[in-house]
Amino acid sequence: MNDTSPEALRVQTEIYRRMTPGEKLRLLEDMYRTARVLFEAGLRLRNPKVRTDELREAWLLQTLGPELFDRIRNADRGSTE
Repeated sequence: MNDTSPEALRVQTEIYRRMTPGEKLRLLEDMYRTARVLFEAGLRLRNPKVRTDELREAWLLQTLGPELFDRIRNADRGSTE
């Protein structure tokens, strides 16, 4: 699904092309932080008593996927599975 007009997409692409790598990285960092804040706010709305460690685990599971999340969690616990 794309609701962006071809002209707006052309302008946006040109803006991205003119950005330095540092500017692109800062934009990515801002988008990542925004996504995490929105994710955590949604989780808190659905479960007001959620603990900070549960928020972190839910975010990591969402962003890494179950397989990588389990591998990292098991490594942190000293498991060799």
